[in-house]
Amino acid sequence: SLNNLLEESKRLNAHLASSEIPTVQRGIGLLESESRKLVARSVRHGRTLDPRAQSLLASSGVDTDELMESSASAALLNAFELLQPKYDANVESFLAQQQEQSIISAIEESELSTLDDLDRHMVSHMQSVWEDTQKRLFEELGQYQGIDPHSMLDGAQGSSVFDLGGVDKVVQPRVARYAEVIKSLNNARVASKPFDLVAGLEKASSESFQELRSKQVGQTWSLLASYAAGNPSDVASAACKYLEKTFVEHIDNVIAQYPREANVGGVPSVHRRIEGYLKIHFARNYAPEFLEAFENQAIWAHMYMLYRCGYAEELLKYAVDLEDVIVDSDPGFVAHLKAFIKGAAQVRSSIATTNTSLQDPYKAALYRVIGRGNVPKKATIEVTQTTEDYMWAHLAMVRDSAKLADAGQPRSTLESLQELVLKFGPSHFDSNGANPLLYFRVLLLCGLFAHAIDYLARVDQYQVEAVHTAIALANMGRLSVPGGDSAGTFTNFLVDEGGQTSLDFTKLVVHYARALPPTMTDDAAQYLLLLTLPGLGKAEPARGRQIRLCQQALIHALYENRQYARYLGDISADGKHLPGYLEKYLVLMGLRTSDQFSQTIVNKLADHSRDEGRLTDTVMLYNLAKRHSSVLNVLSKQLGEVLFMRSNGRKNEADALADVEGVARTVLQYYRQHDNIARDLDTNAVSTCNTLLEIIDFLRAHERGAYEQALEFVAHTGLLPLSGDITEATQHADRIRTLDDSITKNFSLILLAAMDTLLNLYLGLKESAFLDTVKQSNMLILRQKARGLMVFAGMIQFRMPSDTYAKLNRMDVFMN
Repeated sequence: SLNNLLEESKRLNAHLASSEIPTVQRGIGLLESESRKLVARSVRHGRTLDPRAQSLLASSGVDTDELMESSASAALLNAFELLQPKYDANVESFLAQQQEQSIISAIEESELSTLDDLDRHMVSHMQSVWEDTQKRLFEELGQYQGIDPHSMLDGAQGSSVFDLGGVDKVVQPRVARYAEVIKSLNNARVASKPFDLVAGLEKASSESFQELRSKQVGQTWSLLASYAAGNPSDVASAACKYLEKTFVEHIDNVIAQYPREANVGGVPSVHRRIEGYLKIHFARNYAPEFLEAFENQAIWAHMYMLYRCGYAEELLKYAVDLEDVIVDSDPGFVAHLKAFIKGAAQVRSSIATTNTSLQDPYKAALYRVIGRGNVPKKATIEVTQTTEDYMWAHLAMVRDSAKLADAGQPRSTLESLQELVLKFGPSHFDSNGANPLLYFRVLLLCGLFAHAIDYLARVDQYQVEAVHTAIALANMGRLSVPGGDSAGTFTNFLVDEGGQTSLDFTKLVVHYARALPPTMTDDAAQYLLLLTLPGLGKAEPARGRQIRLCQQALIHALYENRQYARYLGDISADGKHLPGYLEKYLVLMGLRTSDQFSQTIVNKLADHSRDEGRLTDTVMLYNLAKRHSSVLNVLSKQLGEVLFMRSNGRKNEADALADVEGVARTVLQYYRQHDNIARDLDTNAVSTCNTLLEIIDFLRAHERGAYEQALEFVAHTGLLPLSGDITEATQHADRIRTLDDSITKNFSLILLAAMDTLLNLYLGLKESAFLDTVKQSNMLILRQKARGLMVFAGMIQFRMPSDTYAKLNRMDVFMN
């Protein structure tokens, strides 16, 4: 019986202990439901019950004939809603469900693992950037940089969000092609000549088609060309003209692809081409029969296509010619169309709102764009199937918003369209992420230029195009840039200023210039010169701010690559100035003369190199800026620093001292040989540098034991009173206040070395074989000199190390 089968089936899974596998609960109700399914399936296929099943059911009191009749006449499975959840007893279905769940779990685990890896990578990268920045901050702490901190932008020094190929990487060919276009643009700016930037960029991208593998980049430049030719304040009109132009090209391409089906003739008119296109279009898309036609022509589709192509006058003429036909369904249409196209005031008239009046989707679409009543969007879905059609329909209503308002329709605004596009997001237009250029073009079409560039800059494949699109828009004055010193994050170039979103163009260009490989330093400079594009702001303070940012970015780039002779110029052996690479572009930096260039760029670089301890660079840059006295001051300071460090036990500064000394002697000799330089030198700077070199001679002679020579050197400096006269000691003590800090900070070293020289000469005389009277006389002179030094040391009114006086006293005691 069925009850026996039920009990036996329960005992079948009694040995299964795993709770993960659910037990199959086949109750009486479930068995009855399954049996009804079997019967229904058998009846549908013209089958009868299996004799064994019929016998089993009959033994349990089930009337099989009645069961088959009820199953055949009624669909009981879906007649009632189950009060309790139904459990599937099908093993295959359960396994399929488990497999699906396993796949979903694996995907979720993979996503979590990817997110964890991303977090770890970001933390590692941020830690690396922070350590580099921290190290540089510690090195520069307390030092004047000479460069505005905003020029450093975000991130570590030299870092960039772009990856264009480094020293060991192959540079993308289109990077070099775009760079040539930018150089041509800057040369044209210097010569005050017009230059078609968009055409140049379009040519560069077309030559890189194999690398990009996308024709949509060329479409982007065509769109920008429409913006360049249009009114800067009317985005919708320029975008509409572009979409109309591309649709005409699409029609011609379709006709060329199917010439037999189109049958437009040799030199077809506008109407013949549209008729041919509609023949092909309807044949491929199986147009519904409810299109309104006249003499086998879909008149509303024809008129919509005319307006879609931008042929407004042809549309009006076509409608007037068919007015007798159109008036039957809509008496006021032609009059409305005349007023709409001519831009005249229109008496508001409604259209018929019956179900048949808008069955033709092209009629509904045309009514919608010309404000011929409140047309529901769903009536035009069949017409606006592509993204381009959708954008054109909305932009056309923005362009003709004034005419729509005259026709009694609500005014369409570009802002509402922009909000809608941003709300949709990239996933709406590119769900699988395979075509990022589509959403990029949508953003450009509705005037969201900053959002478009920021979006594309985050797509590795098209970062180069994002930068050059920004340059093209900035050049034509269509890009909004921040008005202050606000900046986005390291990887985000959008800046929000009081609800107004703009693009940090400066950071975008600087990051791109940094990403260029070392072989393209000339091109990097060319990109930085774009920071003063006229379209970024012609009036103050915007113009002045961009000039300042351009100069700071150039200073920072030059400081990193250190190719000063090439970019800033050099001085020949005969003293003539050799201009550098950048001097040709003075006007682009907001400068007029070489003196201004020297004052603004070279001087700041020299000051920065001085503060960073780059001696060779500092000397070269100050010479280039004709600040020769500053060169001597820097050399004196460096000599004083090295001597001071050696006096504090850092003996490894010997090589540094030799390098600085060599540069100082060479520079002084060069200056003496050129009278025009020597006449302009500061006497105090010359005296200080000469004195320090004499001190070095004195110390070297003292170290090698040439005490007689050392005494002559130190006497020649005139720093110490060696006559033994108290009055002279007082005079020297008063004069020491006027000495440079590079000398006074080393006075302890000079005094100790001088006293040690006198002591060694004294001890040498004491042990010599000279006659007693001569020996005593010379020893007395040395003691007098030492006594004069002691008196002088007591008169010095600046602080020296505390053990200096103890050492001097000890040596004085040995001599007495």
